[in-house]
Amino acid sequence: MDATIYKIAIAGFLHDIGKFAERADMAVGREYLDNNAGLYQPSYQGRHTHKHAVYTAAFIEEYEKHLPQEFNKAGWGLGDSFINLAAMHHKPETPLQWVIAIADRVSSGFDRQKFEDYNQEIKVKDYAKTRLLALFEDIAIDDKRKDDSLDSYQYRYHLKELSPENIFPTDVFECRFLDNKEARKEYGELFLRFTDSLKALLHKESIPLWLEHFESLFMIYTSHIPAATVGLVVPDISLYDHSKTTAALAAAIYAYHAESNTLSVDSIEKYDDNKFLLVNGDFYGIQDFIFTSGGSTGKASAKLLRGRSFSVSLITELAADMLCREIGLPSSSLILNAAGKFTLISPNTRAAKDAIQKAEKTMNEWLMKNFYGQSTIGVSYIEASCNDFVSGKFPLLRGRLQDAMDRKKYSKFNIAESGGSVNDYLDSFNNTLKHPLCPFCGKRPSHEDAFVNITADEREYACKICRDHIYIGEHLVKEERVAVTTLDADVRGKKLLEPFFGTYQISLEARGTHENMAKSGKLLKYWDIGVKKDGKLSKEIASKFINGYVPKYIDEDNYDDRLLAGKKREETKLELVESIKDGLPKTFLHIAKKALNYTDIQGKFKGVEALGVLKADVDNLGLIFSQGIREERQTLSRLATLSRQMNNFFAVYLPYLLSTDDRFKDTYTVFAGGDDLFLIGPWNRIIELSAILNKKFKEYTCENRDVTLSAGISINKPNEPVLSLADNAEGVLHDSKTNGRNRITAFRETVTWDEFSKLNEIKDTIERWFDEGVVNNAMLFRLNELIEMVKQEKEIQRAKHGIHIEDMECLKWRARLKYSVVRNIGKKLKNEQKEQAIEEVLTTTKWLDDYAGGMKIPLWQILYNNR
Repeated sequence: MDATIYKIAIAGFLHDIGKFAERADMAVGREYLDNNAGLYQPSYQGRHTHKHAVYTAAFIEEYEKHLPQEFNKAGWGLGDSFINLAAMHHKPETPLQWVIAIADRVSSGFDRQKFEDYNQEIKVKDYAKTRLLALFEDIAIDDKRKDDSLDSYQYRYHLKELSPENIFPTDVFECRFLDNKEARKEYGELFLRFTDSLKALLHKESIPLWLEHFESLFMIYTSHIPAATVGLVVPDISLYDHSKTTAALAAAIYAYHAESNTLSVDSIEKYDDNKFLLVNGDFYGIQDFIFTSGGSTGKASAKLLRGRSFSVSLITELAADMLCREIGLPSSSLILNAAGKFTLISPNTRAAKDAIQKAEKTMNEWLMKNFYGQSTIGVSYIEASCNDFVSGKFPLLRGRLQDAMDRKKYSKFNIAESGGSVNDYLDSFNNTLKHPLCPFCGKRPSHEDAFVNITADEREYACKICRDHIYIGEHLVKEERVAVTTLDADVRGKKLLEPFFGTYQISLEARGTHENMAKSGKLLKYWDIGVKKDGKLSKEIASKFINGYVPKYIDEDNYDDRLLAGKKREETKLELVESIKDGLPKTFLHIAKKALNYTDIQGKFKGVEALGVLKADVDNLGLIFSQGIREERQTLSRLATLSRQMNNFFAVYLPYLLSTDDRFKDTYTVFAGGDDLFLIGPWNRIIELSAILNKKFKEYTCENRDVTLSAGISINKPNEPVLSLADNAEGVLHDSKTNGRNRITAFRETVTWDEFSKLNEIKDTIERWFDEGVVNNAMLFRLNELIEMVKQEKEIQRAKHGIHIEDMECLKWRARLKYSVVRNIGKKLKNEQKEQAIEEVLTTTKWLDDYAGGMKIPLWQILYNNR
């Protein structure tokens, strides 16, 4: 660990903490402010400006004992004291102070002149009352934008800590009427909770660990604080995102100048030199990794799927970490990380380029050895200068990075080194085992150490990778914390047989052992990976939103008779009962049975036991990131804010919803993060969930018509291979995309979300008719037949050429509908009631005419639920 680079990065992270402290009215004596104003604050027209700089210094002094002790040691790192590095960014004098100052202005997208104007700090009135704008509100991909004034923005974020509920923006009227006293009181309460949590932060004895924990804590408390509230700056970037990008830029600037022996003020101030490498990582083959097929057994499929999915997140996190460690950067240099992709800022040095090449080779050799080219990590980079980050120029920089990423896709690995046969493949099998070939993946050799306990009496040998995935999948529902350690760490309990990249050991049972490992440097990461049911996030260690939600057995499952419903062999029923163990993940068969509906007769159920698979993602994501933000406002920190906020809906809110809403507690998260999700649950609950998710996503994105979801739902038997589930879900999502986006496909019919909402209202009406005896099963099946006739009529109406006379049979559907209604409706009703019922049911004529095939969506739900 290079002490100076950590010193620079953390000073960059803390440079604006004085804004938080000042707005919160942190108790700082007048004497302290007056004595240090000339040291930390610039002057403009005879007065000192930027009071937050002196508050940064005051904060560091006030909370010195709660920070790592190295911060205030004279010998820690080179150059200036830590307090001066953090607080002198508006009045820099030394080279290292200028490193922070340049990083601050580049993070904001300022060129030199614009920074000088900003440094004058104009229009400071009511800055404590300003609340963070929602970036989503101003996104536009067709250039039809609203007036660019604060009064035209309808949404703000409450000044509260990050939680699944607080990530939603609120109407401006809820924030508008705060007076200055109330506004500062909100800041004060938030600041008090932050400082209390800071005191409890773990691992001060390990600066790399502490920094990752601190970054997470800072994110929780400052994600809804505007970084800038004065001058002509639009307050839509959070203090957290600005601080993080400043830290990343500062570390890269220092490392560049230190290696090139140009650590002078003149050199640091230059905007034209290519000081940076923007490094992008991409995990290729995620779908194949998660949904790999070929094994001879479906046992432990839920655990295996969960372990594979979580391993994707781990591989991405650890790939980024390996790059940072090889280059010599702190974890704060990673600025984007979601959905298998990440971006970090590196110095543009020969050593950094060599380190990138070395890390990429190490990662892909491990992946090639264990996954035979099925999955790889692609690492690409471009050179950049400070000028490239300036507002108005940043889109070109991002375009160059995207081009480099696209080129990398066509050279995922070195075919000369990795191509050809695997010479020792056949020699690696142990033919003394019952299944020499792993029965779970059908690709790798089973190993005598890699056994999996299927039941109390049944053990199966697997390959090391599948055994590790099953171990991870099983323990994820039991443990909330993950320890990443060195290979020689004394890890209690089980550990991986095949550590990630041959370097990182993972333990899900390390609670109580982390303190000693941290002191020895063997604890590399320590994460809390879940979102609690109460919505609170971990504040002792780093929160990583990479776990999702997995339904697990609870005691009441022992008394759910649906689990034994249907015709099953006694052996199968016994297996079902034995698999119910408190705290273990539910099997897909059990999840499917939760779709059954109770009847008035005890032990008798109706409906179809099946899985619903929901796959959804954000439409036009590339356009949203490339041109959604106004071109003149596209900056690194805004891109980081947008990426993080997009990820939060899927990775923070969704798991919370599933764990707290009893309707969806049996829904299984295969993956959810970045801009997409893949969920498995009881088929009827999945359909219900999809409508709620779209509604909440619209609320989350400020009802912006340019930020939409497309989704697809497939209905599957519980014993179908997971690859089949994935293919079916991908197919129906594709239907939604190709039919215009902002749509959902269910029962192979694609409709808009508005139509889907109206069709669900129609479902409620038809269900009421069915329950009241107005319509019967025969009428429902007749309606189903008429749907196909209506679809044929619509095709005839669209036809551009002649039609055959026999094709016109479908035009009779209205007459057939009326005949069926009169003949079948309300046979037990009296004359007046029957006439009224007939008239009401004939409204289906308009429904069929309006929605055609879309009517399958309400009708088939009723048929499936009552079978």
